[in-house]
Amino acid sequence: MTTITSTGITTTNLTGTNLSVGGSSFTSTDLGGTIQQVTQTVLTGTYSATSNTSEVIVTGVAASITPTSSSNKVLLMFCCMFGNHITTYGGYFKRGSTIIGVGDAASSRQQVGMGLGYNGDANQSNQASFIFLDSPATTSATTYQLYLKNDNTVTCFFNRSPNDQNNNVGKRGITTITLWEIKP
Repeated sequence: MTTITSTGITTTNLTGTNLSVGGSSFTSTDLGGTIQQVTQTVLTGTYSATSNTSEVIVTGVAASITPTSSSNKVLLMFCCMFGNHITTYGGYFKRGSTIIGVGDAASSRQQVGMGLGYNGDANQSNQASFIFLDSPATTSATTYQLYLKNDNTVTCFFNRSPNDQNNNVGKRGITTITLWEIKP
């Protein structure tokens, strides 16, 4: 048996998924801040997208989750290897048709959640990440999809460098999207 005492509160029987406090029992799903489920999409192949001022969907870079309660939150964690040469891109996610986690509107500037910056060397690649705690307020299946925007027609490459040389200079990586359902 484990006993934890903090500021006059004593907790006993802290084992496994059950918690007893003052004669009341709780399961791990009764407690706030608990992870209810996790889903992940991992992309190991290469893909690309080209935008000319309009948003472009990055096909396949999406993950779905069905929240167990409409009051639960979804933590979206995204990480990718990308390569841009002579340009920069902005990226953001949509939950269905709703854009989430972007900066404030300011004149004609693009509202994005992350920058996918310029590579000075077309044989190199960069890494971008995005973390956002969303409140979807639903128990329906919910899809989070990556979109990009740019101001020209230069291509953004994922999981590879722009040149993608077939030698020891070329690199290949992965893209991951992880969705965590969190009970508040």
